[in-house]
Amino acid sequence: MGSIAPSSASLRRVIGKNIIRNPDQLVVEFGGGTGAVTRAILEAGVPADKLVSFEIDGELAGYLGERYPDITVYKEDCRKAAALLGAEQTGKVGTVVIGIPMITFPLDFQREVIEATFSILQPGGRFLLYTFMPHSPLNRAALGLQGKRLGFTPLNLPPASVWGYWRG
Repeated sequence: MGSIAPSSASLRRVIGKNIIRNPDQLVVEFGGGTGAVTRAILEAGVPADKLVSFEIDGELAGYLGERYPDITVYKEDCRKAAALLGAEQTGKVGTVVIGIPMITFPLDFQREVIEATFSILQPGGRFLLYTFMPHSPLNRAALGLQGKRLGFTPLNLPPASVWGYWRG
């Protein structure tokens, strides 16, 4: 977990308004945690059967599955997303929302998560990442990314930014 408190309603709104998907596409969440962002995705109008969450912690994955029984929850490392989603869904994901505190991990791990992200995203797609840092949590040049801060919410504890990233 990357925060001292669950994501606030204001952060959930910023995430929700930046989700891009067509009706037949999935939204995938890496690091579902306690489900606060899962809730934001559902509140943004994503049908439960179009939401897939990866949570490596067994206790949290179980909690997510109980709290949101109509979504698909994998108790797996998100770097296995393409294999678990299969060829039918790979490339048909409109948005990936990353709730993993990426800034705390080494560059090699970040690269692996980003490769897993782009392996499932629609061509030209982007992913969302929220952070409690005032700047981008990812080294865009080292990771071959373009990025933009899409929103900031001082009402979250701690204050948070939502970034969108894509390949240039």
